Amino acid sequence: MRRFYCVLGDPVAHSRSPAIHARAFARLSVDAVYAPCRVTDRELPAAVAGLRALGCAGFNVTVPHKTAVARLVDRLEGDAARIGAVSCVAPEDTALAGHNTDTAGLLRALRQHGIDPSGKAVVVGAGGSARAATFALAGRASAVAILNRTPARAQELARELKGAMSYELGSDAARRALQEAALVVQCTTVGLADDGVAFDPAQLAPGAAVVDLVYRLPGGDTELVRRARKRGLRAVDGIDVLVHQAIASLEIWLGRPGLDDLFAPLREAALS
Repeated sequence: MRRFYCVLGDPVAHSRSPAIHARAFARLSVDAVYAPCRVTDRELPAAVAGLRALGCAGFNVTVPHKTAVARLVDRLEGDAARIGAVSCVAPEDTALAGHNTDTAGLLRALRQHGIDPSGKAVVVGAGGSARAATFALAGRASAVAILNRTPARAQELARELKGAMSYELGSDAARRALQEAALVVQCTTVGLADDGVAFDPAQLAPGAAVVDLVYRLPGGDTELVRRARKRGLRAVDGIDVLVHQAIASLEIWLGRPGLDDLFAPLREAALS
């Protein structure tokens, strides 16, 4: 019987996950389909219950549902329990297990590009993806600062991490944090639908690196990534992170670790 996988989000029409997973299933000889499913906040509990009833083989979760789904699954595994945000759900017997593949996606992308996360790090945003990035960098970076337009949300996340700082995006303190950063991870939706930027990469020091979790087609790079590269900074686009997240999900769903050799063909599928 053909397996069914999907991604829940709002918006989700732009997602390249269906193309990525279709290519992966073909290369791995897995008889499966993967669909994008737009689900509003109000519809989310019913959607998760419906996927459970239908026997869905697994599903991903994207903006804005990652923290809400953490409360809808039966148990949280690994990073998902620590972070309180879920990006991948796998059925196990009669239960739904929530995993977080955002941490693996980010760290694998950094490793691929030779970016050392041990210096001062800045995370822009305070949603589910920002939580994953912050927890991934905590213990690896020498210091972590969280910048957000709503200071209270950044403060709430910073309190969960011993030693993390939080600042209002656009404030003088935020500008100083950006100037001192060795790595900046952009986790908001700014740049998803237009050429907006959450911050000006001209503020960053030479040698800094930028990761933008947002991506734009056809090439995957956002205005932030383009500006950073124009300055000579190392910049990783959201497609790279998305592909590594997809690989981590596949390893969970299929019980097949070590699928990193799929990266090149899956990135090609995402951009095709």
